[in-house]
Amino acid sequence: MNRRESLQSVVVVGGGLVALSAAIGFARALPRATVTFVATAPDPAALADRLPAVTPQAAEAFEALGIDEAALVAAGAATHRIGERFTWGEAPFTIGESETMPTIAGAALHQLWLAHGDGPFDALVPAAALATAERFAPPVDDPRSLLSQVTYTLRLDADAATPAFLDALRAARVRVVAPESVRIDREGDRVTALTTSDGLSLTADLFVDASGPAALLAAQDAAWIDWSATLPVDRLLLGAAPPRPSPLDRYEATTSGWTARWPLAGRTLAAVAYAAATTSDARAARQMTSPGERIAIRPRRQVMPLTGNVLALGDAAAALGPLGWPGFTLALANLDLALALMPVRTPEPLLVAEYNRRATLRADRLHAYAAAFYGVGHRRGDIWHAQRARQHPAELATALAQFGQRGTLPPLEEEMVPQATWQQALIGLGVRPVRRDPLALSAPRAGAVAALAGLRQAVAALPAGLPAYPEYLAAAQRGRR
Repeated sequence: MNRRESLQSVVVVGGGLVALSAAIGFARALPRATVTFVATAPDPAALADRLPAVTPQAAEAFEALGIDEAALVAAGAATHRIGERFTWGEAPFTIGESETMPTIAGAALHQLWLAHGDGPFDALVPAAALATAERFAPPVDDPRSLLSQVTYTLRLDADAATPAFLDALRAARVRVVAPESVRIDREGDRVTALTTSDGLSLTADLFVDASGPAALLAAQDAAWIDWSATLPVDRLLLGAAPPRPSPLDRYEATTSGWTARWPLAGRTLAAVAYAAATTSDARAARQMTSPGERIAIRPRRQVMPLTGNVLALGDAAAALGPLGWPGFTLALANLDLALALMPVRTPEPLLVAEYNRRATLRADRLHAYAAAFYGVGHRRGDIWHAQRARQHPAELATALAQFGQRGTLPPLEEEMVPQATWQQALIGLGVRPVRRDPLALSAPRAGAVAALAGLRQAVAALPAGLPAYPEYLAAAQRGRR
């Protein structure tokens, strides 16, 4: 942490989990500073707040907030995701949560499968098999166990998790004000004061804008990068169905976009995602089994999320859309980055530039991954046809060029998506390298086929010894009572 001229006052503006996390994070990192949380009305379009997930890349940042993960699970406020199932135009595939792929017969697993394998690749991925079977066990450290290859993302039920965040807010001694409205006073790129509807004037060394896509503290001339060409979904119908806890999220491409089912402990979120330019609201609504809330989405990011004395987090900085729930993880990761670099009372251009460089790289990595599901592969419908003529984001174009040639991916600074996830996604979307890996080809075919068959059998047998996810969840809840 940079302690030079430490911040003495921080004001956080927002109405959801991103704002609460920022207030808690700054208060815990700066126990001598005054941190004020200005609770504004929640923005319905703030997907980082409404669809919050904590991936392994943000797990340490979440732990630093002092919120007990086990208590969230026990309270029905969090569930585990270990796989995502895509029925996405061609053969369905499951992406399992895993940091790395193992080496087998002297070659990377996916390379050996590309050279010698048959059958679906996800049958070789333990997390994918467990998710499909709807079984779960915590990861283990023993490298001899297939469970050591399994990680998980923590899905949060935003409504159910909020009380735990409020408890952490109080424990961190954050000052809370809840005005009906606010007025922002600024000079150039700096906010000089925030005045509430009841006349309270707040000044601060740093203002954190976690207000959602409205970006209440952004300057009128703030520069944005528009992602609508590569993330074409700009409408989301969000409804709820009875609970059916599962570690598997399900996505299905339609001619107008896609549908999803996201299972939480107390309810199942059902979604229809589409583009207003190609699908009417009425047509989209017919895909819902019950009425859903209509949310307008504007995929984009700020060119400089830290400007003057304003730090933007969540959808106020980058709106990535609903697929995969990436927004909250990005907000946590960039909150952690801000705390590590720690803006100081007197602006330091090098720190500001470094934060903006790394934070926007992270957003761009997640954008590229999400864009792959729109721009790669073949699906029918106007929304998909339009994507065929679109230029890929630079990061995705690089990944496709390298993976499409040799099945490799370049190491990237500030990568937010594990290579194992990228590999599974590109294989599932139908990308096959032109050239086979020399190490994989050098493996004797009989031995390679036998090794793959042995792994497939072991992975297939793994779920039988583990509890069904509802049973695991019930036991976790009983254990905390």
